Amino acid sequence: MLLLCSCLIVTGLLPSCKKKSNASSPGNIKLALIDVSHQGAIKHYRIVYDAFNNVDSMVIIGGGTDTGSNGFMVFNYFGSSFSISDQSNNSFTVYANTNGVILEVLLADTLFMTYSGTELAQLTQKTVSAVYPFYTTVGTNYVWANGDILSTSLLTTTDSVAYSNSKSGQVGDGWRIDEFLSYGRPFIETAHLPTDFTSSGTWIEHFFYQFDSQGRISQLLKVLNNNGAVSDDNTYYNYQYYAG
Repeated sequence: MLLLCSCLIVTGLLPSCKKKSNASSPGNIKLALIDVSHQGAIKHYRIVYDAFNNVDSMVIIGGGTDTGSNGFMVFNYFGSSFSISDQSNNSFTVYANTNGVILEVLLADTLFMTYSGTELAQLTQKTVSAVYPFYTTVGTNYVWANGDILSTSLLTTTDSVAYSNSKSGQVGDGWRIDEFLSYGRPFIETAHLPTDFTSSGTWIEHFFYQFDSQGRISQLLKVLNNNGAVSDDNTYYNYQYYAG
């Protein structure tokens, strides 16, 4: 679960297959403004798109304890892949295929994606090491059914996922939003709306949603289980969308 959480905290459209007909799917989904609130700090994201509906840039302004901070992310596309640069001239490359599906993220801890058809089968994190072969790899495996991830496994830990089967997954849901904010697109898309992660019978993370009149997520609350050591960790995401 550690790798899964690290990826979530951090944005190729991955088509889901076998979507159930009872899932309620809203119309146009194009995020315009995102407010992320965590422990008194607020970040305001403004999303700008290019003529092909790819994310062109994100403007980021801090509020709360982050008042006065600001930054940006600029996306530069070459072929089907792209680079992302920030206000400090730091940049990294994201390799994607012609369908927009992310294949590799070249960060200090590189991410590699392996697919079975259109579904993510394994997410491998390659980390630099001081000893030969000077890197270590850890892989998270995904088990799918009917367009949804049923479980994830990392080393000896297996986590299960629950969904709201009456609603379709969308870009602001608990699976996708942090990937979107990091990479401009998610690399996991499930047919239905994820609601819970559990591990060995213990809940790890809950997702709570509010919706607008068009069925789009207007607010996401992520609650992370701290197992009673301290209060559970809450992160709020508030969304506004482009019309049309």
